[in-house]
Amino acid sequence: MKTTRDIVLISAPQKYNDRIEIEGGTIIYLDTSFKPQHHVSIKGIVEAVPGLLTPSHYANGTLEMELEVGDEVYFHYLTIAPDNLVWHEDKEYYQVEYYNIFAYKRDGVLHMNGGWVFVEPVKRESRFGNFIVPDAYKQNTSWDVGKLRHIGIPEKDQPTLDVSEGDYVLFTKNSKFENEVEGEVFYTMQQRDLTAVLDESALSEFE
Repeated sequence: MKTTRDIVLISAPQKYNDRIEIEGGTIIYLDTSFKPQHHVSIKGIVEAVPGLLTPSHYANGTLEMELEVGDEVYFHYLTIAPDNLVWHEDKEYYQVEYYNIFAYKRDGVLHMNGGWVFVEPVKRESRFGNFIVPDAYKQNTSWDVGKLRHIGIPEKDQPTLDVSEGDYVLFTKNSKFENEVEGEVFYTMQQRDLTAVLDESALSEFE
């Protein structure tokens, strides 16, 4: 089975995060009918991928197909919704645009998808002295800092960034949103939202 128009079909064995395990192995079950969007799962399994990717308003450039059937994926929290529900051969699937899939897990290894990155939140001081910041950003205080944890290949026609996993990076505050992945909370954003890298002299303040 193949899809069209950049649509990926995913199955969601668990639609909502409806339980919490506390110390001692005790499980607390949550009532997800109250504010269900706060409990919705962002994880599923790829069941079908498109034969071709096209440019989208979600991306400046086109992308290489990275997903395969069977991959475990992390996607936008609005994916598990009635409007995205489809049925095929009596099985329930959800459709999600390729560009709204942030990461995939294959053979136990997490990979970023479609130019997305995961950044670990860190506490920062409100000063510029230890940062390498382009002149255009020196008068702008609407930025934040984090530790780059996962980065993949860039979009086509986009430059490969001179950053590595483990670098402390700057980004604008309105470019990020939080997701919990593999038990950790990450800021999720596009590679093009990273604006600068911390100078080495500042690293000790964040370790």
